Amino acid sequence: MNPDDLKDLSSFFSELQQETDRGLPLVAAALIDEKLLETLQSFLCPGKSADRLLIDPNAPLGTFSARINACASLGLIDEFEYREITLIRRIRNLFAHSRHGLTFSDEKVVGLCSSLESPLPSGEIYAAAGGRFRFINATVSLSLRLFYRARWVALERREAKTWVKPDEVGWRSFETEQPQEGAQFIALGLSGLRVGERKT
Repeated sequence: MNPDDLKDLSSFFSELQQETDRGLPLVAAALIDEKLLETLQSFLCPGKSADRLLIDPNAPLGTFSARINACASLGLIDEFEYREITLIRRIRNLFAHSRHGLTFSDEKVVGLCSSLESPLPSGEIYAAAGGRFRFINATVSLSLRLFYRARWVALERREAKTWVKPDEVGWRSFETEQPQEGAQFIALGLSGLRVGERKT
């Protein structure tokens, strides 16, 4: 990691630890969502169609949940990352939709945080750490895994391909170009459509 990126990430992690219980999952999820967006933008064919999918108002892939699923289905994140990010999204939603008073000591939050699988630092003190620490640990782990993902994915960016050549499709006149013997055809005329096979 280059020094500027490391400095930026270190500042983010420092600020993350100072967040309130409500603010922590919102800020953490926002960073991961941003990395998923950058990854998708680096993979899809560039242009208006990608923008409509990802960033336009009411974009189909404009939500955190949709981007998680899109990245997973396209193979841009692995199964472990998919599970961890999904848990972070669920924890984020608990805090985002709670009026007030929810903390990392809440039973539901503790249960979700205990399901996070990101490796903890060695030592019994970390193994017994509470939900807030486990959440921060998972956020740091995922942030490091995803930080340069968009650059790696860009090496496999999709490009528009010609799947059918223009001269391979089109209408031909029976009067000037009869189908080969045994060839199947679709005939379209003013009287209607007919599907058949050229016989001798």
